[in-house]
Amino acid sequence: MTKLISQQNSLIVKDNIVVGNLPNTNPNDILIFNKKHSDRTLKEIDSSNKAEITEITKIIAQWGYALGITVVAQDLVTLNNFIRENFPNLNIFDLKVCVKLVSIDSDLLVTDAEHYGKLTMIYVSKVLKAYETYRSTVCFNVRQKVLKLEEANKPPMPKEERIKNFKELLVDAKSIVEKGELYGDTGEVIYNFIRHNKLVNIDDELIKKAMESGERQFSEAVSDSKRGNLKKMINDVSFTATKKEEIVRRGARRYVANFWIDVMDLDDMLKKLTYEMLLY
Repeated sequence: MTKLISQQNSLIVKDNIVVGNLPNTNPNDILIFNKKHSDRTLKEIDSSNKAEITEITKIIAQWGYALGITVVAQDLVTLNNFIRENFPNLNIFDLKVCVKLVSIDSDLLVTDAEHYGKLTMIYVSKVLKAYETYRSTVCFNVRQKVLKLEEANKPPMPKEERIKNFKELLVDAKSIVEKGELYGDTGEVIYNFIRHNKLVNIDDELIKKAMESGERQFSEAVSDSKRGNLKKMINDVSFTATKKEEIVRRGARRYVANFWIDVMDLDDMLKKLTYEMLLY
């Protein structure tokens, strides 16, 4: 991740490490996120790493102590090996956090694990799997908040560059349509552009043709679904989570975009294009 500086929130992110304040985020969550990207994983720790092996053993003993269980030396060795082998992507800090959550009987660990007075591999496995789920959620949420701040702090694209990029898009779109191909209009950029600037009269006749085209596109996509083309046609939106009507309407909007591209005078449009026309 590139460096991000937010004067408002005093946030710096470099190499996936968050330094400073992240709004509406628990500092412990930030620490879990940072440690995931900075600390050695358990799979990187072997028997020759005496200090780290000893630390893992102490954490397991503390786990037992928190539950009122005395763990014998042989079981400590067995559990140490078991944890490093079966939970290789966790780190020592994760183990400490997990034991702390167990100690306070936190609702953050969703598991049906019962120890029945003994620290068994089955019990330890269930708890650590619950922790992996918890950590995954924490890291995902922190990452999303960082990306949101990163986007908010991104300097706006210069007007000249934005106009240049849109002109290139228009040229590419015109070229595709002139070849008799369907322009995909990813993100419905062209459609929203022509709607915002009222560049085409979307009357009843055009709406009828557009909906008929949307139905055809849907039918073709369904027939192509076995070849994996459906997901591509609907711009990576899962078909199982998308109603047919939404897909058809998207196809209809694509038809309108292609209709306008086809009749558009490209040279004239490139001359007329202004920055204000892109503010939609």
